[in-house]
Amino acid sequence: MQRKKVATRDTKTQPREAHEPYSRRQRMAPRSLELATKAHQRYLLRTSGEDLSEAINNYIDTIKEHPEISQTYYRLATLLYETGQICLESAIEQCQQAVKIDSNNADAHMYLGYHLALGGYYFESKEHFKTAIRLKPLSSARTRIILALTLLDKANKFGKLNMFQAFYCMFSGSLLFLVDKASIKMCLKNIGDNLSFWKSRTIGNLLEGLKKDKKAYEFYHGVLDDTKNQPHFYEKMAKIAAKENKDDIALHCLQNAVILSNSDTDTVISVIEFLEERFPNRIDDLIDAYNILVQKNPEFSRGYYELGHLYLKKNEKFAALNAFKLALEYDNNNPFYLNSLAFSCVQLEQYDEAVFYYKKAFELNPDNEWSAIVAQALATIYHQIQGNSELAVMTLTAALPLTENKAHIHQAIADIYYDLNSLDEAVSHYESALKNDTQNSRAYSRLAMAYWEKDLVEKAILNYTKAIDLDPNYDIAYNNLGVIFLDGLGDTSRAMTYFETAIDINDYYVLAHFNLGRAHEAVGEKICAANEYQKALDLNRKNAEMDEEIIEERLFRLFDT
Repeated sequence: MQRKKVATRDTKTQPREAHEPYSRRQRMAPRSLELATKAHQRYLLRTSGEDLSEAINNYIDTIKEHPEISQTYYRLATLLYETGQICLESAIEQCQQAVKIDSNNADAHMYLGYHLALGGYYFESKEHFKTAIRLKPLSSARTRIILALTLLDKANKFGKLNMFQAFYCMFSGSLLFLVDKASIKMCLKNIGDNLSFWKSRTIGNLLEGLKKDKKAYEFYHGVLDDTKNQPHFYEKMAKIAAKENKDDIALHCLQNAVILSNSDTDTVISVIEFLEERFPNRIDDLIDAYNILVQKNPEFSRGYYELGHLYLKKNEKFAALNAFKLALEYDNNNPFYLNSLAFSCVQLEQYDEAVFYYKKAFELNPDNEWSAIVAQALATIYHQIQGNSELAVMTLTAALPLTENKAHIHQAIADIYYDLNSLDEAVSHYESALKNDTQNSRAYSRLAMAYWEKDLVEKAILNYTKAIDLDPNYDIAYNNLGVIFLDGLGDTSRAMTYFETAIDINDYYVLAHFNLGRAHEAVGEKICAANEYQKALDLNRKNAEMDEEIIEERLFRLFDT
């Protein structure tokens, strides 16, 4: 009896002596593992983002403090892989480390087998499942069921034997489940939580049905701490708050739902839709939400596309470019993504790349009207940037049959011919534009300018007048009409009237001030002329419209002896 007493004392005192060399931080390692395990269990029951973070952080602390605990590795690996934070190969490596630390840990073999099966390593996974069953035969319910599913997945490839083995494992696993206390406890807990959720949801729906939104909101708020479905109740609270136009509260509830649901895709989309409807100018919040969405669903190309446009609104051109490129990685023949990428290239003055993407978008032609607009953007680069006017005209001509609204295409072709001083062709296309759109004030103004260049003064006046009739605030048309009366007809009085009207519409119009100065100078009103030239000079230094030396020359010449 005495020997037994000594032996009992020795077995109890040995662990204390073994832990003495470790630091206090290392002695706390089992506590961090306990916290991690509890948070992990809560996460499995409630899928709360807070529980997930707590579990992960405590598992990491445990590994740092006590790296010889096998279970920490496979549990952490499972959480990180299932939430998309590590790849499958990394999860397998962590489970292999757990087996290496403790080759007699049945759960370590089970988790390694599970991840190997996901990776397609069928025979290796099967061996680890069998080892787990051999190590703990009476507690192997889960292992047998997972092995059965793995065998069934490969039944077609490996024949009937696999099928029989799978049915045996499923049957034996189901029987063992009845004597697995941990599994039964978890099952009962889940049933209890589901019943509690059903009751809370029913009461809340009843209150809402009775139009007692305030009480429903308070009820949902009260059950948050006692449910595994916190995201659901936060979304219900958000709907009530939104109905009462308490948008900030509704948004806060939705954002909590995102966090607690571990960024559930549908919940994130709800936040995005709410922001777009109620807070369209909160670009940073929208960017954050879309980033969460694509992190959770990395192949969701539309998410990157929307991100690109949001970055463009913030003038973050490189971020927009990268977002559109990511969208194309997952949908490389999407013409709308190509068009947006081309546009972002233009913003960064990457014109060769822009041409490449615009051409590809145009060739795909998902919609004729849309493609005609793309052709105009492409032609602009050809003409204005690359100086290839012939190719620009060819591109626009190819777009003409695609659109019913041909006015813009004819007008773009006419502008190119005008720049090339091919006035007859320019006039022809401006007139074609006006046949398709008789209310186009800019086309009338451009046609008038072409007629002015051709010394057809009366036609120029007629078309500038039509432009003004359509748009009484068309400052450019007033200014140009004034130039015709000043330089073409020598009618200084009427010219001044048109220049002054242009300035009344736009006091920052440099050229109108300069031309009004010329009119005053023409009738010998040097002081008035000097004032207008000085205004033109001051405004031109803020917004350059013309060569500063021309203004200075006219100003200094006024008082030359």
